Amino acid sequence: MKRLVELLIMPPMSLYLGVLCGLCIRFVANRLPEPRPMLRRMGTSLAALSGAVLVALSIPQVAFWLLDSLQTSPAISPTAESIDAEAILVLSGDVDCDPPEFGPDQPGPISLQRCRYAARLSTRTGVPILISGGVLRPDRRAVSLVLRDFVQDELHVPVRWTEERSHTTRENARYSAEILARDGIRRVAVVTHAWHMPRAIEVCKAAGLVVLPAPTAPATPPANLRDAFVPRARSFRDSAWAIHEWIGRLWYRISA
Repeated sequence: MKRLVELLIMPPMSLYLGVLCGLCIRFVANRLPEPRPMLRRMGTSLAALSGAVLVALSIPQVAFWLLDSLQTSPAISPTAESIDAEAILVLSGDVDCDPPEFGPDQPGPISLQRCRYAARLSTRTGVPILISGGVLRPDRRAVSLVLRDFVQDELHVPVRWTEERSHTTRENARYSAEILARDGIRRVAVVTHAWHMPRAIEVCKAAGLVVLPAPTAPATPPANLRDAFVPRARSFRDSAWAIHEWIGRLWYRISA
């Protein structure tokens, strides 16, 4: 049910439904025995507004504004040789299932960025890594195990802990805190994307952790005016991530 609700309220599905509903309202209004201009205008406005938002979300400058509204934590200096943390907590992201060129599951693009930065941060500071992420599908390994193998086998950086039960960011924090508590650890450097960091900080603090934000891959503004306002599919994806984060933060506060 949760997945269905998320599908319906997130773009693009919610906007497609808005266009469809608007057209249906207009169609019904045109076929009523008596003219209903207000109902017809309502349908037209709903369809037009939904379509306009679809276009707006694909504009790079709009996508940047949405993501940048979430990027409130500065990056750790790339020359820092020590950090005020006892562990590096990596929040897992996506996974590529059974890629034909690799065979076993591999980290997806989002997970790759987080793993790469965590590995570099750990190598530079000597702080050990915990990767958090549970099973996405019953026939798959936990995401944290897929990421652990990548970090250790390809980046050649050890991973001290893995958390394999979580399915949400809130559970990432809760179960990771339990693992770290066994070693008396509370201070963590949280590695995730810059636009995901606000929600990550909130849940980690709620789980009793002392957080040092370690954001990676921040969104950057378009390079020029042409790039800023020419619609792109990638920009729509970026806008959807930002909207997902804002809705996620609101839901976590309501359901806390």
